[in-house]
Amino acid sequence: MLNKNENATNNELPKILLVDDDEQIRKQIQWFLSDEFNVYSAGDRLAAIEIFEKESPQVALLDLGLPPHPRDAVEGLRALDEMLSLNSMAKIIIVSGNSERKNALAAVDKGAYDIFPKPVDLDELKIVLRRVCRRVDLENENIRERNLASDSLFGEIVGASPPMQAIFKAIRKVSSTDVPVLITGESGTGKELISTAIHKASGRKEGPFIAINCGAIPETLLESELFGHEKGSFTGAAAQRRGRLEYSNGGTLFLDEIGDLAHELQVKLLRFLQEKVIERIGGRQPIPVDGRVIAATNRNLEEAVQAGVFREDLYFRLAVMRIHLPPLRERGDDVILMAEYMLSEFSKELKIPGKRFSKGALEAIRKYDWPGNIREMQNSVKRAIVLVSGNSIKSEDLGLNTGNSQISKTVSLKDARGATERELLSDALRRNSGNISKTAKSLGISRPTLYDLIARHGLQPADK
Repeated sequence: MLNKNENATNNELPKILLVDDDEQIRKQIQWFLSDEFNVYSAGDRLAAIEIFEKESPQVALLDLGLPPHPRDAVEGLRALDEMLSLNSMAKIIIVSGNSERKNALAAVDKGAYDIFPKPVDLDELKIVLRRVCRRVDLENENIRERNLASDSLFGEIVGASPPMQAIFKAIRKVSSTDVPVLITGESGTGKELISTAIHKASGRKEGPFIAINCGAIPETLLESELFGHEKGSFTGAAAQRRGRLEYSNGGTLFLDEIGDLAHELQVKLLRFLQEKVIERIGGRQPIPVDGRVIAATNRNLEEAVQAGVFREDLYFRLAVMRIHLPPLRERGDDVILMAEYMLSEFSKELKIPGKRFSKGALEAIRKYDWPGNIREMQNSVKRAIVLVSGNSIKSEDLGLNTGNSQISKTVSLKDARGATERELLSDALRRNSGNISKTAKSLGISRPTLYDLIARHGLQPADK
């Protein structure tokens, strides 16, 4: 039997679900809270879940000892799991006596928000509920801000900080034009997400979006990938093939790590930007292509121009409009919004609902520098969703390396080896200025093996 206090008629009052098998306790708490809250009550798990689904209360007060097994916590813990599966953002407060402390702590490990002691001090309970409901309001406000960004066609880009709001403004401006755009920023900061957002907000959104990483394809193959080739133009060219530029006709071509483009290809790309025509390898016929180019790099192209490794005229052609993406360590509280967004999306993707970050985890996320930026956060959140058995993700579950040079003690031997391997690769790429042949030779491995390792660790040939 589900009960709602009769005194509360204001639908704007926060909704509280009270779950306890003692009817007298339920009536007493309902009466005391009815002036500030819409209080619903249930005496068993099935009734509690029914009202939880129907009314979506912000907060639940849950006694773990429920029928048909009131002497243990089986039904209460099951109710907790079901509530968090229905709404992982709900605040479930366990009402517990000293003798039930062990079960209450187990509930917190599963994702319960807090523990409130028995016997219940009603005045103190009201103060706690006010504070919890205020936190729910703040969280909902953050979600609305995040959804606002999503509604503005910025895809998976999440950010409320001034630097990110400035980037959203820049996306709106450049999307209304067809001029080339150069996106700069450290590896893993979301440059392809920005390029996708520009494409989707532009007049070319119905056309193709073609992406290619100039640093991940061997120089001997990149020209064919970009411009295509005619049959018989070189050994192995058994058939005619269109290139990525040709496929981008009517849409957008995203050239990631443009700073790795060989000098000869820089000349051909410059010609395309100037004349909007290409020629396939081995071809003589100019092919008109109406494609917009967005380029990205984690290199300093101005320095590359001064060093003579990147053409100045191509740089100015590409950088008509520039967008710089700050690293995660400079985005303030945006890292919390991003982590919460990833947790929600990956939980759906992996079909593992009900996970939530503990207060300690959120604090660790905010304080961590995220040297690997978005890729590192994605890996950390996914790893926690899969490995954590309960619903609450703690700071140690994130596997963050918070030391300056030491690997976190919570990281497995396999992860430690991976971290060491990644560091060696990064150092070798840096020493050899991103040159694949030199890097492979210095490490004593083949070029294909090096490409595999770069992809596995989410690096770029030009990582510095």
